[in-house]
Amino acid sequence: MLRSILSKLLILPPIVLALMVVNWMNNQPKANGREREEIGYPVSFVKVMPRVVSAEARGFGRVETTRSWSGVAEVEGRLVVYDDDLQVGKMVTAGDLLFEIDPRDYQINVAQREADVLRAQADIQALQVNASNTQASLDVERKILEIYRADRDRLEKLIKGGSVAATELDSAKRTFLSQQSAVTSLEATLALVAPDLRSAEAVLAKAQADLESAERDLARTRVLAPLDGRVSERRASASEYVRPGDTLITLETVNTVEIKAAFQPSDFAQLVEAVNTSQSPEQENQNVGTLSRAGATLQAQVITQFGGGTARTWPAIITRVTGQIDESTGAIGVVVQVENTVKSPQDPAAPPLISGGFVEVILTGPPIDDVLLVPERALRYEAGTTYLYVANSDNRLVRRDVIIGTVYGDQLEIREGLSSGARVVLSDPSPATIGLLLELVELGVEHGSNQP
Repeated sequence: MLRSILSKLLILPPIVLALMVVNWMNNQPKANGREREEIGYPVSFVKVMPRVVSAEARGFGRVETTRSWSGVAEVEGRLVVYDDDLQVGKMVTAGDLLFEIDPRDYQINVAQREADVLRAQADIQALQVNASNTQASLDVERKILEIYRADRDRLEKLIKGGSVAATELDSAKRTFLSQQSAVTSLEATLALVAPDLRSAEAVLAKAQADLESAERDLARTRVLAPLDGRVSERRASASEYVRPGDTLITLETVNTVEIKAAFQPSDFAQLVEAVNTSQSPEQENQNVGTLSRAGATLQAQVITQFGGGTARTWPAIITRVTGQIDESTGAIGVVVQVENTVKSPQDPAAPPLISGGFVEVILTGPPIDDVLLVPERALRYEAGTTYLYVANSDNRLVRRDVIIGTVYGDQLEIREGLSSGARVVLSDPSPATIGLLLELVELGVEHGSNQP
């Protein structure tokens, strides 16, 4: 059949054959318009909006006490009071009696020194009374001397007129001289009272100093806790004989502790840069980008976790920066201080921060407004250029060269090259052809407070 048809067609003129082919082609069904529509490439994206963020730096360190005190024996003797429950870890209150050395020898010494003081005081009193009596006698004898002087002068006038005998004048002169000798003797005695009194006062001063020393030694037999703290070391027991210089107990304060935390310099650089970004040009010039000056604007907190339980946070303040980089770790040290560590703000029944404990320290910069952040995985690099893929208003792929800023966890700040509301492509279209139609799958806007 087919051969018959072909044989007939071959004998037709060529022109008629051409017309038949054209007519057959025109009668073929046309392709469906939908099959020619462009299909979008599926990609995930995130819509970037301005956010308020705070830079963070995280470090680690050990808790150290800010103050410790050692109870050292200042006198010798046998311990007569010592609480056997005063073991390492026990809490004590300022004013608690920690131990007492046998005070009897020191009490006797105080009594002897008190007697010396009383004796010296009595000697001074006797000298003062003697001086007073001598002065009174001297005053009387001087008055008598004046009487004898007047009697002698009267007789000298009378003897010139021949009214009295010479013997009577001689007797008056002898009496005057005798009285004058008595006055001189009393004056000499009174003059010696002053140095004797000064010597007695020196004896009294020494006796009083010896008494004070004895009383201090007696007071040193009782050792009281000078602070609220925890026993960190105990070296003596009851009935033990101790000597001056022996350390009996060591306390450390728990109300205030310090943590010298180690931070990576790169984290600090990002933190200080974020601090400077949040400040005015005048403030930035004053701080000169140094952490020690920017520390006033940073917030610090200490995080600890006991036995895998709930983590607890303690507010802290930055006290100083070591200013040195550790040669072995390359880290820089920042010292923070925690007040009132006996009770946690979150859980008052929780254990306090313990000296030697390993904790995390977080430094947080001030909040910064209107920051555009994108996930780090959205960034692409080529020949020293950083760029992003963005979906334009027609859902087509475009490239945006950007300049990045501060790192916030797994997010990076975009300082130039991106506008608010941009749809940043996260997944890689293959091939990444500019103008490629995209089928967008939104992952949602990334949220965060202190850390993106």
